[in-house]
Amino acid sequence: MTVTAEPGTGAKGSAPDRSLPPAEQAPAWIAPAEVAPLTIADVRRVLASFSKAIGLRPAGWALLGAVVALIVGGVVLHWVELLVAAVAGFLILLVGFLFTIGKPQFGVTLTVPDRHVTVGTRTVGSLALTNEGVRRTLPSRVDLPVAADVVSMAIPSLASKAGHAEDFVIPTHQRAVIEIGPAKSVQGDPFGLLGRETLWTGVTEVFVHPATVRLPGRQTGFLHDLEGHPSGQMTNSDMNFHALRPYVPGDDRRHVHWRSSARTGQLMVRQYEETRQSRIAIGIDLADASYASDAEFETAVSTAASFVQQAFREENPVALVTNVEAHPGLTATRLLNELSRVERLARTHVTDVVRLVRDREPAASIVILVTGSRVRTDRVRRTATLLSVDSRVIAVRIAPNHALTVDTVSNVSVLQVPKLSDLPRAVRRAAV
Repeated sequence: MTVTAEPGTGAKGSAPDRSLPPAEQAPAWIAPAEVAPLTIADVRRVLASFSKAIGLRPAGWALLGAVVALIVGGVVLHWVELLVAAVAGFLILLVGFLFTIGKPQFGVTLTVPDRHVTVGTRTVGSLALTNEGVRRTLPSRVDLPVAADVVSMAIPSLASKAGHAEDFVIPTHQRAVIEIGPAKSVQGDPFGLLGRETLWTGVTEVFVHPATVRLPGRQTGFLHDLEGHPSGQMTNSDMNFHALRPYVPGDDRRHVHWRSSARTGQLMVRQYEETRQSRIAIGIDLADASYASDAEFETAVSTAASFVQQAFREENPVALVTNVEAHPGLTATRLLNELSRVERLARTHVTDVVRLVRDREPAASIVILVTGSRVRTDRVRRTATLLSVDSRVIAVRIAPNHALTVDTVSNVSVLQVPKLSDLPRAVRRAAV
């Protein structure tokens, strides 16, 4: 019997049946994605994960390799001594594994009394550990990273519900943001072959604020606008008197000016011009090329911090501006935290700070600009021309090897300050 195959019914090499709907047709073959070849980095990653899982340290790996080599050598050379040494090494590894069995049940509390301190203030933290298990623990060790150092604490054998606490000193000798933690316990054998780490706490940040000095305020005339700046908008009550106008129903009788009313024969009330507080923009130059040394830069940061504190003492709106970003002055602590983080930057210059002040704080009536000794005075004045002529500009140039000078031309005052303790005197002279 002869069977005649219909076109597209499955004969080898025939075309697919186009009479079937697309969903019933056989899907086209798709080549699988190319598998990347195994690299040395992949092998290292796998070995590191395996080593972390079993708690084997580099010394343990070395001993394990030595055990394997001794076994091979003993079998090939028929040396019983090599096999005995291999068994001894294996027993040492087995004892080390016994030290890492199980997970400790600790309750760990990290206490930092003050997370915002001034540079040079002695600060001590505390780490308390409690055995929350039902069995006595073996002696162990807790490592606590503090900045770039690691504080190691020896934990003795603890009975159930027993505790152990130790204090540690937080380094505050320089301005910084210090990261403390995470605290981790280390279970390991006395030979250092095996060890298993357990994290117990997160990372706590301690802000070491720059040193500051108290600056003169309104009483010296530096910020002399106690009533604020006139806004051009009229109001019925404020501090800036503008004019008299006839009384209309609804006016507060306390604002009636009786002498003028008696003279004109009709009630006259005082009209005021609405005033606003001075908005202060504090710009600090972070350009590495602006400063001759690290100490000079630290003095500049302390200078900016001193102006921040003075602005908040006088309840003026303030913003902190650097070469790359602007920070609104929500609280003094937040701005001082930002000053604890700042570092010198490459590929930027003082003009970037002024431009950012102009763009982000156009309503600033007082602009404080802090820079270093490598920025010449004439360049500071040229840079200040980028700001509004209605802004009072106080440019502080930190110059340790020069005398204190104050030079005011128009709305720009350039203060050359040798050290931080000279800043109040320079500000007082600029306010005259």
